[in-house]
Amino acid sequence: MLCSAFILSLSAARWLAGPNTVAGAAPAPSDGSQCKTCHAYEVNGFARSRMAQSMRIGGQEPAGVVHTPGATITMHSGKDGSWQTLATEGGTTDYHVDYVIGSGTHASGYIIDLGDHLFQSPVAYYRSRGAYDLAPGYEGIRDPDFTRPIGEGCVFCHAGSFDAVADTENRFGHTPFPHLAIGCDRCHGPTASHLANPDAKNIVNPATLKPEARDSVCEQCHLKGVARVLNPGMRFTDFKAGQRLEDTFTTYHDQPPKGTEAAFRVISHAEQLALSVCKRSSGERLWCGTCHDPHNEPTDTVTYYRAKCLRCHAETTFAANHPPKTSDCIGCHMPRRDAADGGHTAFTDHRIQKLPVSPTAEEAVAIAPWREPPPELATRNLGIASIQVGLERRSGKQIVDGYRMLTEVQTKFPQDSEMYTTIGTALLAGRQYSEAVQAFELAVRFDAQSSPKEANLGSAYAALGDQAMAEQHLEKAMDLDPLNLSAAIQLIEIYHKNGEGKKATQLSERITSIVHPNRADGEKSQ
Repeated sequence: MLCSAFILSLSAARWLAGPNTVAGAAPAPSDGSQCKTCHAYEVNGFARSRMAQSMRIGGQEPAGVVHTPGATITMHSGKDGSWQTLATEGGTTDYHVDYVIGSGTHASGYIIDLGDHLFQSPVAYYRSRGAYDLAPGYEGIRDPDFTRPIGEGCVFCHAGSFDAVADTENRFGHTPFPHLAIGCDRCHGPTASHLANPDAKNIVNPATLKPEARDSVCEQCHLKGVARVLNPGMRFTDFKAGQRLEDTFTTYHDQPPKGTEAAFRVISHAEQLALSVCKRSSGERLWCGTCHDPHNEPTDTVTYYRAKCLRCHAETTFAANHPPKTSDCIGCHMPRRDAADGGHTAFTDHRIQKLPVSPTAEEAVAIAPWREPPPELATRNLGIASIQVGLERRSGKQIVDGYRMLTEVQTKFPQDSEMYTTIGTALLAGRQYSEAVQAFELAVRFDAQSSPKEANLGSAYAALGDQAMAEQHLEKAMDLDPLNLSAAIQLIEIYHKNGEGKKATQLSERITSIVHPNRADGEKSQ
């Protein structure tokens, strides 16, 4: 059980009438066309890379079908693109596939645009199997739906740029992705100055950066960890190549018992590499760019990567007593493994083991930052991460530990809406409803236009038993974002409890008309 008293700091109280902080908009990246004049080899090579194919418009996708105990999803294409039809006891709904995420090397995921809000399809196409199956996270769900929101954190590593509407969970502008796939700026920083006056000094070359900034270029997308915590007032798009990731957000990873390893995950390349003898022996010299060239996608991977290995090992005993020079180094020392969170495919193990083994992953005893954030943010960020992970894993200890960290430092962050949101979430999980209301009130006060935060406050009032205040704040959440599904579901329930059946029916029908367009052959969802 959490501590029963939530500390309302004097600093926070003095700032109750303070201004709201508004984060900046996403940058406009280069698509490479302007770079090609001087860097044709690099631009052409990058165009063949997987990063350059990280997102695309939906087209003629493979046909297929996925069955679950409570639903059938059928994929089919026509002149107007690809469609996915969801059939349940409630009826059938056709969803147009608007965007495809992933290069398709391992799998392809699908994004649906409903009323300027982006949602994830519950199915993915797995290339190794040549078939569809449930997307990661949907396994075990009896009746998956197309209602999982796609937010900034979801598209940060797939889209070149995106127009996410601030203070909503998954609302985007009329053109959600001005630049579909990853572009030059993601690794080289803003290109405007360099295009105006080409000079090596006004463009980022990752290879020349200090190790932490250099590695951050790759880690922004290839180090997911178990939690990512934004610094106060930051958005993911505030990170620019040339900076440390920790200037924008901190990544936390599992810290298993000594002598064991954390679970093998899809986006854990940096964690795996750090475990290798090659990396540990080279210090900071070995990094992603040692073996990977984004401007040169190899056609003969065996020969290409063997040459990379021999740059270091040609003069060692390996060259004398190893298999023939035509052997596949990667196939032996970096075999593919099934990932704990990777769905139905396998991924390359970057631990570079002498004798590859797949140790049984031990349950993590704690989480730790990949690199320490600025000292003044260390406790704040770890506290938020601990609560996020604790809620996901249903670990009361991690939630309480995170809560205590945040209450220790809250006076240092009197206007930190995200910190108060996390505190409120922990209190709500601990059934400290009155204190949760106080925390969420502060979160809303310092981010007055946030629909999700108004919804949180409404939830806390509902849990407290104050249905009138719950209705007020949930309605405000819906005013700020007319397709906030979590708020809508709660508000429909509140309307019924408050004897306002007509309002409940009207809201339910409005949401259903958007989320289940052209629904047929069954009863509408309530």
